Amino acid sequence: MKADVLKVEIPKESDYQNFISNIDFVDAYQIRLKDPRMPIETIYQHLFSTMPSWIITLLKLRNKIVGVFGLKTEVSKGHKERLTIGKKAGAFEIYSITKTEIIAGEDDKHLNFHVSVLKQEKDLIVTTFVHYHNLFGKLYMTLITPFHKLIVKSVMKNI
Repeated sequence: MKADVLKVEIPKESDYQNFISNIDFVDAYQIRLKDPRMPIETIYQHLFSTMPSWIITLLKLRNKIVGVFGLKTEVSKGHKERLTIGKKAGAFEIYSITKTEIIAGEDDKHLNFHVSVLKQEKDLIVTTFVHYHNLFGKLYMTLITPFHKLIVKSVMKNI
């Protein structure tokens, strides 16, 4: 039986405010961890390296489309290597690693995207924060938000 992914408030324990301000879009989802002893690094790597094929196909399509408009599309191959602050792991640069939270993201000319992966006792909360730099950033998020929600829920169910 798969656990339910629940929409929740931004967790007060998150250190996100040290990495992004002027938030224009935010959402947070929570799920019960199957193994609460799993280290936060393992959780993060699993979230971003075990995507179903339909998500990979959508991301490839997204990269082809948005590359024309100047959004970043490069992805490092380092999902399974040691996470290091200031280095990319997959699509995102790692900004912060603590025992309970990893904050990562990507700053682009159209928007800044940050994600918090926060472990609380037996639960995992994934929070997305976005700041738009211009109308294109807002339009982009408006178009991808339905897909974003599906993807976040899907990868969280795999944890």
